[in-house]
Amino acid sequence: MKLHKLNTKKDFKIRNLCLCIGNFDGIHLGHQHLIKKIINNSRSNNLNSAIMTFVPHPKIYFKSTDNNFNIITNDYKKYFLNSLGLDNYIEYKFNKTLSNLDAINFIEKILVKQLNIKKIIVGRDFRFGKDRKGDTRLLKQLSNKYHYKLHIIDHVKNKKNNLKFSSSIIRKDINDGSFEKVFEALGRHWFMQGKIIKGDQKARLINFPTANIKPGNHILPKKGVYCVNVILEGKTYKGIANFGERPTVNGLNLLLETHLFEFNSNIYGKQLTVEFLTFIRPEKKYKDFKILTNQIQKDVKKAKKYHKI
Repeated sequence: MKLHKLNTKKDFKIRNLCLCIGNFDGIHLGHQHLIKKIINNSRSNNLNSAIMTFVPHPKIYFKSTDNNFNIITNDYKKYFLNSLGLDNYIEYKFNKTLSNLDAINFIEKILVKQLNIKKIIVGRDFRFGKDRKGDTRLLKQLSNKYHYKLHIIDHVKNKKNNLKFSSSIIRKDINDGSFEKVFEALGRHWFMQGKIIKGDQKARLINFPTANIKPGNHILPKKGVYCVNVILEGKTYKGIANFGERPTVNGLNLLLETHLFEFNSNIYGKQLTVEFLTFIRPEKKYKDFKILTNQIQKDVKKAKKYHKI
């Protein structure tokens, strides 16, 4: 997959594009359905498949949300799209110039003149241009004039609840700790990833060592304790994790502390991936460390029962 970083002034030399526009936050099952359509359609018609997405996310640019908004990191998004077989990933700089471009000018200046698209594939509710006034009717209206084809994809629905897949709903489920629902929507476990750092070492006092990572630039889960899968150096382990500020020990910063079952090695500095499976309990400040220790033992018992170990 080729990566292109564009703005309204840069030239783009790839031709014969079959393009889809969107932020694809999370790349949920609805997104995956659309992306596979793009790739298969491109191959059948000898076109180059491409996705154009905006950096920063328009909602972050307009300050209608904070930086902890995206479901997955930008790096993982590119990795996942590459694994699906996409040819081109276009990161378009979202700035004042682009945000003020009306829908007709967006089609004429960006899609036609700059990108020279041959086909565009969008969802039925696709909106674009200043104040999101552009829609599929406008794309259809100008398709003959500018000689591109338009293909509209119907909503893909979750078979369990008959609702369309939605990044907004996924964000809410992550905030609520409802990771069974998140898994249903993504088709995979949501995870946090980072380099293992040293903590305050207090968990070692009760023979409960943890691998600690700082949260990345993405949405944050509900504070509390979770059953998790842990991926380390290509191997998967079962575990339990706490995400939060650790109020009982007067923690000040958000941290993900993960205990790997049946594991005992020095792994500081290594890359850790923690997949969230199910929520055990919310974070709570206990009177003292001894009471916290008793609660941890109860949490471990629940986690082992979930993991069937």
